[in-house]
Amino acid sequence: MPSPFHELCAELNASLTPALAAAGYRAPETPFDRHNVRYEFKRESVAGQATIAILFNRKRSPEFGVQLFVEPSQGLAELETRGGMLIIGTLSPSHARWPFPVRTFGKGGSLLSRLRGKAATTSREAVLACLALLPEVEAWWQDPRSSTYILASVLRYPGKQKGG
Repeated sequence: MPSPFHELCAELNASLTPALAAAGYRAPETPFDRHNVRYEFKRESVAGQATIAILFNRKRSPEFGVQLFVEPSQGLAELETRGGMLIIGTLSPSHARWPFPVRTFGKGGSLLSRLRGKAATTSREAVLACLALLPEVEAWWQDPRSSTYILASVLRYPGKQKGG
């Protein structure tokens, strides 16, 4: 019997990857497995590459996070060297409100749902919840700020100082 994490990887490979490919994103070369913690799906846009990053934690629990950002056309390495800012959106299966942490997809439900005795989320339900939010992700590419299910933040790169 596969572990809950292996079930999640199988569901991501079977459902999420084809859905993002159908929306024009290039899938990573490696399918979801326990060896990597980050998988990036990229699609060209006017500002650079629209990137959806699927993230696992180090313990490989059956849950995943979703980050959104537009990688500038010159690349992240150049942004780090020259300096600038990167807007990052974090997708949440429930309303995302600062200062509360953004929830991951999968594993358990909210504290309220657990108190009510609701069963843990299955891998299929977690992936379907993520897929249901793709219209909000598409809207975020046009207006990258916090919304109902996306918490936006700014990562500032100071640029590398030249020795002198």
